[in-house]
This record gives sequence, C-alpha cells and structure tokens, in this order.
Amino acid sequence: MAQLDPRRQPVRLTPMVFVSAAALTVGTLLWRVFQPMPSTLPVMDPSAVLALETRALAEAAARPGFAQPTNIQIMIRAGETLSQALTRSGVSSKEAQEAVGLLSQAFDVVNVTKGMSVQAAIARPEEGRKPAQLLGLTVRTGPAKQLTLTTSHDGTMRLRALEESVRDERRVAIGTIDGSLITSATALGATPNVTGQVLKLFAHKIDFERDIKAGDTFKLVFDRKVTESGRVVESGNLLYAEINAKGGVTRFYSYKRKGDKDAQFFDEAGKNIKGFLLATPVAAARTSSGFGMRRHPIQGFMKMHTGIDFAAGTGTPIYAAGDGVVADAKWWGGYGRWVRIAHNKDWATGYAHMSQIRVRPGQQVRQGDLIGYVGSTGNSTGPHLHFEVWYKNHPMNPKDAKVPQGTILAGNDLVVFNARKHEIDSMIAMADQKRTQDNAASQTLAMKASPYQYEDTGAANKLVAKTERKNIPLRPALSSTRGSN
Repeated sequence: MAQLDPRRQPVRLTPMVFVSAAALTVGTLLWRVFQPMPSTLPVMDPSAVLALETRALAEAAARPGFAQPTNIQIMIRAGETLSQALTRSGVSSKEAQEAVGLLSQAFDVVNVTKGMSVQAAIARPEEGRKPAQLLGLTVRTGPAKQLTLTTSHDGTMRLRALEESVRDERRVAIGTIDGSLITSATALGATPNVTGQVLKLFAHKIDFERDIKAGDTFKLVFDRKVTESGRVVESGNLLYAEINAKGGVTRFYSYKRKGDKDAQFFDEAGKNIKGFLLATPVAAARTSSGFGMRRHPIQGFMKMHTGIDFAAGTGTPIYAAGDGVVADAKWWGGYGRWVRIAHNKDWATGYAHMSQIRVRPGQQVRQGDLIGYVGSTGNSTGPHLHFEVWYKNHPMNPKDAKVPQGTILAGNDLVVFNARKHEIDSMIAMADQKRTQDNAASQTLAMKASPYQYEDTGAANKLVAKTERKNIPLRPALSSTRGSN
C-alpha cells in the first residue's frame, strides 16, 4: 500500500547535481502521492495489527514530555467531520488533518455518519497546554475490514489495512433457560436475528410469559458468518429449534420445498407447523387480561372482554398473526389506533391501542410481518396490545380458537426433508455427546480436587462425606463446519 509521509522535506543538494536530483525527487514523490490505491487492500494477520499498535504505544511511551498513551473511543457527532472529532480529542488540527488525509487514500472520509466509532491512542503532555499526540488510530471500514494508522517516534504516519478472512459456520447451541430464552440463547452465540426467528416460530405453540420456566432446555442449529478473530459479521438462518417446556419437547426443522420462495418449518413427521394464527403476536409480553367477562378498568362495570391483552412497553413491535389482507388501519374510538386483518372469508384478527400503524388498507401481509407498535391510544390505562380473533364475525377466545392446520410433506419433498432432518439430528447428537463428555470430565476433575471421596456402589455414586455440590455450568455452544445443504 502506498504510504504518505506529509512531514518529509525535500533534500538540499549541491548546485552541480540539483537539476537531475530534483527531477528524480519530484518524480518519486509524485509516484508516492498519486499512486492509485490497489483495488484489494493488503491482508494482515490480526496479530500483526496488534503488534503494530503495541509498537506504536511503546515508541510513544519513550517520548519525553508526554504521559503514557491511553486508548480512547471517539464517536462522530451529528454534523461533525472526522478531522473535527480527532481535534476534539485533544490533538492539534494539523495532526488531525494529516491523519485524515492519509486515511482518505483508503476510504471515504467525507461522508462519515453520526455514531461512527474510531479507536485512538492518545499521548497527552505532562505539563502545559500543548496538544496531545496521536499515536494510533483504528477505523472499521467494513464488517471484516479495518484501517490502522500508526505514528513512529519521528512523527511519520503509516497506514495499513486489516482484512480478516470470513468463514461460514454452522453452530449447535444447547442450553438451559435462565432468565429468558433470549438471554440464554444469546449467551451461547445466537444473534438477535436467530432469537427473533425462534420467538416467531414458537409463538403459536408457546406462551413465553406463562409456559417457559427456569430449567427448561433448548437446542438450536443456525448459520452465521464469523471472522478469524471470532466476531460475528452476519447472522444466518435458523435451521432447527427445540424447546423442552410444559412437560414436552417441541422440535421444528427448516425446509424449503421446490417452488417455494422461502423456507418453512416442519415437525418431525413433515407437517408444516406454521399455525394459521400466532397465539402471541407481540414478543416478550405478558398476558394482563384474558377473554371473557370482567370489570372494565375505566368504565367500572362488568363487561365482555372480546380479546386478550398483552402488556408490553410502548414501541414493542406487533406482528401479523397470519397471512391476509389489511381490512382496517385507522383510529377506531375506544380502540385507539386499530388494525384488522382478514385472513380468509371466515377468519379475521384485530389489534388495538397501537402507538403507530405500519400498514395500510388493502395491503397483503404474511404471518410475522411488522404491522405496528404497542401503545396506549383510545380507552387504555397503560401500554398494551388488545388482540382479537373473529370467526364468521363472532369473537373467539384466541387461546381456544380451533384454527386450520398446516400441510404435510409427501413424495419427493418428504424424502429430501427426511435426509435433511437426519443430517441435523446427527449434528445435534454429536454436539450433545461432546457436551456430556466435557461435563463428565469437569465433574471428575472437581471430585479429584475435593477433600470428599465418592464410592462406586454399582448402581450410583455414593457421597461418603456430606457436602454441597455446585451445578457444573453448561459448556458454551459447540460449532461445526458448514455441511452441504
């Protein structure tokens, strides 16, 4: 990569050789300054970049009159240039402009956006009000790319690029729910995209507020793209999800039928588990009022409650409970901002008290599409979603409505699905076996380190001295290389 040294001064030569030397010098400088940037930035190992930054800090530490350098994060503010942001950190405007000029060879320094983050190594003067010195700068220019600028002891700035290789990874995550499914799955490497797919997938089978309890288990298989340093740069699709709750296990497999635009989920028998309607069209909500007669919280007398209320914070996304056409999207009296979706000639759903509506009448929607956000408009005592299900213009209890079921795979589709199912099952079995072996090894080490002894009675291990054994924590999610689809 071309390197620009803005502080380099022309060499003074004797008059006898001035003309020839000057021509050579100018030609060299022009080549160095105007040399086009290569289309592919040179690749550096992450350890090489770390070594560069460490060396820069070491050289900076040796400079007299300056304190030890510190790493700081600089966030670009609204309407602020990169040069202004660097100056705000304490370095001189001249040094900031030199750094930005060098960076401009490799990426667009003009159209920086608010919130962009820059990591900088700054050495501040020990005395006086002199400007700080910029010793290092790291700018991320892509999911797996970054530029690193370093300043040597003589003030020369150099720019290098790091482009990490990205690999496809198929990940198996096996864990126990502690707190919530989202936090537990995230701790094992699941991305927000993956956990969002899981919540939508189980929404018509499980009430995440009432049915999920601490100690319930889950298993997930999903794809993602990861850099060589282990950072996730792109979340992929969910391939398998299993939740052991309510005394039973529910398993879903992803499969794309020939001719379908998107993959769908099927149970172990090849039945499309996409329910006609979601039981909970808003994520992470609790049921605050059920279907039936109740004392109205505002009007004060007994009245039929023709839906279910889900309490959630204002702005929580609301999703279409099923495929259909938006029949109403309007303000409707005590219902506030209201949306009604006609799913077919018999079935319809309604959504009330929304803070915002994101659909329009006549719009086609699919199950899980965003239609608005939770609010407290109309006759409401707090932010919540009032959800209704109608069959032939009569309100039904959403929890008990006997809605149509999904299709079942047959023929070649069933053959291909079973082959894919076998592949997923084998991956999970291998990961489960390794996890069991690791836990057994951890327990063995813990027993050897303990002053208490165990005896093997044949049927089970017997604790000779009474003591409290802590639960062995689950091992982080296991990974395997992407297999063929």
